[in-house]
Amino acid sequence: MTTTLARRAPARTTRRGADDLAGLAPMVRLVVRRNRVRLVVWLVVLVALVAYVASYYRELFSTQQALDEFAAVSDTPGIRALTGLSPVANTLGGAVWTKSWMTLALSLALGVVFLVTRNGRADEEAGRTELLRSRALGVHAHAAASWVVLAALCLAVGAGVAAVSVSQGLDPQGAGIAGSLVLGASVTGVGLFGLGVAAVSGQVAATARGANALAACVVLGCYVLRMIGDLGDGTLTWASPIGWAQEAQPFAGNRWWPLVLLAVVSVGLCAVAVAVEGVRDHGTGLLAARPGPASAPARFGSPLGLGLRLQRGPVVGWSLAVVLTALLFGSVVDAMTDLMDDVGGDATAILGGTGVSALLALLASMIALVTAVFAIQSALTLRADEATGILEPQLAGALSRTRWVLERLVIPVVGSAVLLVVGGATLGAVHGSTVDDPAQAAVMAGAALAYWPAVMVLVGLAVALLGWAPRLALPVTWGVLVAMWIATMLGEVLGLPDWLLDALPFAAVPYLPLEELAWAPLAVLTAVAVGLGSTGLRRFARRDVEPA
Repeated sequence: MTTTLARRAPARTTRRGADDLAGLAPMVRLVVRRNRVRLVVWLVVLVALVAYVASYYRELFSTQQALDEFAAVSDTPGIRALTGLSPVANTLGGAVWTKSWMTLALSLALGVVFLVTRNGRADEEAGRTELLRSRALGVHAHAAASWVVLAALCLAVGAGVAAVSVSQGLDPQGAGIAGSLVLGASVTGVGLFGLGVAAVSGQVAATARGANALAACVVLGCYVLRMIGDLGDGTLTWASPIGWAQEAQPFAGNRWWPLVLLAVVSVGLCAVAVAVEGVRDHGTGLLAARPGPASAPARFGSPLGLGLRLQRGPVVGWSLAVVLTALLFGSVVDAMTDLMDDVGGDATAILGGTGVSALLALLASMIALVTAVFAIQSALTLRADEATGILEPQLAGALSRTRWVLERLVIPVVGSAVLLVVGGATLGAVHGSTVDDPAQAAVMAGAALAYWPAVMVLVGLAVALLGWAPRLALPVTWGVLVAMWIATMLGEVLGLPDWLLDALPFAAVPYLPLEELAWAPLAVLTAVAVGLGSTGLRRFARRDVEPA
């Protein structure tokens, strides 16, 4: 008998790290392709924000006295808590930082959070990731591709901000460009922190909605922690990564080491996400999705009740935003009035007049613009429910489309009116307490409520698009709101033609308390809103349901 000795094949040496990232380059191209418009919009909008503020402040605060007055006005607990206060707020760079840095950094961080989830947990939830992995794709390639692209976005925004700062001469004379570089790096650092948080939350939560909520709560929690620290002795500021970026102090201390610490934490968070992704099951998270209750309360059986349940987060969030905005506005009315009177010129164009009444009228319109964002977001959930399939099971019974739309519209219609009254009353109460005039609460509540018909025109536009062009409802409605924001706030300064400004819904509203109340334009706006809503509702009742 012969014996055949099988030769053992030499063990194949594998490079696990390389295999885990197999297909990374094609995935990077795919992420860029899918998100090219969003990436460009985020980059352009955020850099343009700094460019506008820097250019405008250069013209507005053309003297050192004006900058000193700005620093004095900004040195309040409210400003310190909400936006932070530069140690050199009496310089052009410090003023621009105080005005725009917190908004810029938080916007980038939250934007990156939503984009990471869109290209990570949302794709996994929808089955795209499993489809992609059916080919030669490493286990980490999909996630790493989105992280690479969004890290590049953060770097591009930071570079753009630094370039704008250098071109506008925000650095103190003779100090070089160190402040501009620190400014751009601090914005990039906060964006990268948001990326790291979103990367981990995408592994922890089992759904895209949960991942977004968890990551947003962490980022906003760090912001609140910094806020509390700035109101105290500053100790808690150092407990917040956002506080680390703030303490880089562009144009003052120009510290780099807090940004290095921020980068290390961001990389560490991504490493944690990689480790978790390597051991968890596909389609699951560390926190398993909790099953819902066996039965729902009776109130959820109506479109209004279910809509309130689904929108309770945005309702609470926008209510807090309006109240906090009104509190901030009310606390600086007197100081801002004196500052604007001293500046004159462009300030008068922005206010639409002079004196405290003009400033109060402007602040009331700003509260209305914030409220309009809530109203549009709520109205557009009609289209979101149709696109995601939530609508069809509800229409399978005896519920009519008309009743569904009308009940759901109660939330933006009534909610916006309540927010306008609360915001205006809060603004008036805070201002009234400083001038010993309690009647200001009622006056400003009425001034803000006057914008309700204009807000309803935007809601009517959303409903009209829902009926006639549902796939365009989101981009067109949001685009109109952004354009109206720019035209309302900066139309006079930018030299936009009068006919265009007069055609805006907000331009037709009486400029209370500077002007007298006129009912005719409010009635016309209400009629336009009803007309737009009616046409959209009739069309929606007849057309086919269109999923995404």
